[in-house]
Amino acid sequence: MPAAEDVRPRLGLWAAVAAVTVWGASAVLIKGVEGLNGIGLACYRVWLGAVVVTVLHRAGGGRITRELLRASFWGGLAFTADLVLFFCAVQQTSIVNATIIGALQPLLVLAVANRLFGERARATEIAWGAVAVGGTALVVLGGDGGGANSVGGDALAVGALMAWTLYFVATKSARQRLGAFDYLTGMSLVAAVAVVPLPFLFEGSLGATDTNGWLTIVCIALVNGLLGHFLMSYAHGHVSLLTVSLLTLAIPVISAAAAAVFVDEPLTALQVVGMAVVIAALATVTVLTSRHQSALLRLEAEAVEPAAHP
Repeated sequence: MPAAEDVRPRLGLWAAVAAVTVWGASAVLIKGVEGLNGIGLACYRVWLGAVVVTVLHRAGGGRITRELLRASFWGGLAFTADLVLFFCAVQQTSIVNATIIGALQPLLVLAVANRLFGERARATEIAWGAVAVGGTALVVLGGDGGGANSVGGDALAVGALMAWTLYFVATKSARQRLGAFDYLTGMSLVAAVAVVPLPFLFEGSLGATDTNGWLTIVCIALVNGLLGHFLMSYAHGHVSLLTVSLLTLAIPVISAAAAAVFVDEPLTALQVVGMAVVIAALATVTVLTSRHQSALLRLEAEAVEPAAHP
């Protein structure tokens, strides 16, 4: 049976895979909420999520401390910015455009991972990451965008990309000091406070929706939000920043597939090819990363064993 040290990196990889799966489905859910703009939808989602996670945290014996909030501060702000910008982008441009712009995140992460965390990208990660980026390009260029495209919506998606990258960097940094659920709690509380001014700055944001809309918001908050972010927070403690970031390239694939099924944004043959390329490339990255981590752990165990048994 593998040692605990062997299991955690693998669990981290699968946690990241599960997180991007539920995140990829969120764009379709957002598109289906009527009567609320992106800011109102983000506010309700953040407040509901903060209440639930705080109750669970306190029920488990956790405490809300100044250190917890301080360590989660930048992650909470970046998360809020990404959420608002992405929700608004999805409502103004096509799902495929909004998610594909966000898929450029690994390029930004590649530029900072070594400088901030000492994580050197391996040649295999760069090569297969480039293949995956090429596949995402086919997903976008292979169709008409699947809906009403908007330059303004695309600009909002670029802003979300920058905030999304900062969120990943801030989360990686915070996870060096906090547990996964502690960080999720602190980040959610910071985000809940950060969105308070928005309804006052943008009049009419806190509108109402129908029963289906409220149920959708609950689903987004609990499944796509809390579950997805907890899984990704856990992954950040055991998987490199670049690997986790590369796995997010699956989000556009999942979003595009879901959009084709549920909101009548059809896929072309070229887009299907691109999706297959992305999935194959990311599957290869996942397998190679798992093998690399296992090899490193074996080397560490072999180095420690002689010292333990002179």
